[in-house]
Amino acid sequence: MVVGELFRASCMVLALVAQVPQILRIVKGWSVAGLSFNAYIFDLCSLTIKILYNYRQGYDFLSYSPSVIYVIQGYAIILLLLWLDRSNRTLTKLGLVGAVASCLFLLNSESPSIDTLTTLMKCALLFSLANKASHIHSITRCKEKPAVDAAQWIIYTYISMVGLYTAVWEQRDSVLASQHLLTSSLNILIFILLQRKRATLTANEDKTK
Repeated sequence: MVVGELFRASCMVLALVAQVPQILRIVKGWSVAGLSFNAYIFDLCSLTIKILYNYRQGYDFLSYSPSVIYVIQGYAIILLLLWLDRSNRTLTKLGLVGAVASCLFLLNSESPSIDTLTTLMKCALLFSLANKASHIHSITRCKEKPAVDAAQWIIYTYISMVGLYTAVWEQRDSVLASQHLLTSSLNILIFILLQRKRATLTANEDKTK
C-alpha cells in the first residue's frame, strides 16, 4: 500500500508538468502542427466521466488526481488551439457543453447504479479511443515537424501503468484496469509514431539541403 501511494504521488507530480512543455511549445512557435483539436475535446469528455466514476466509487483522490490535472491543462490547450484556429469554435462549444452537462447530471443525481457507472465508463472508453485515433490521424497527416511534445507521452504511459497497477491490485476494478491497459498501449504507439514521423521529416530535410 505504501509503495502504491508513492507511485500515485509521483503520478500527481508528473501530471502537473505533463502538458506544460506542450503549452510552451505552442506559445513559443505559435504552431499547432500535428495537434488534433478533436482529440482534446474527446479527451475532455472521457476524463470528465472517469473523474466522476472514481468519485462515485469512493476511490482515493490521489488515484485519479492526474485526470483532474489533465482536465485543467486540457482547457488551457483548447483555448490556445481556439485562439490559433477559430474554425473550431462550434466544436468547442459542443464539447464543453457536453462535458459540463454530464458532470452536473451525475453530481446532482442520486448515486447511480453499478450498471449505469459501467455504461458510462464504456462511453469514456469510446471517447478515449476517439482521442487516440484523432492524435494518430493528425500526426500522420502532418507535413511539417509536429508541434506535439513527445515527452508527455512517456509521462502519460507511466501514469497509466501506475493506474493499471492500482486498479488490479488495490481497487480490484476490471473496468478501470481495461481502460488503463488500452491507454498505456496506445500512448506507447503514439510516442513511437511521433518519433518516426520526426525522423522521416528530418531525413527529407537533409536530402533537400
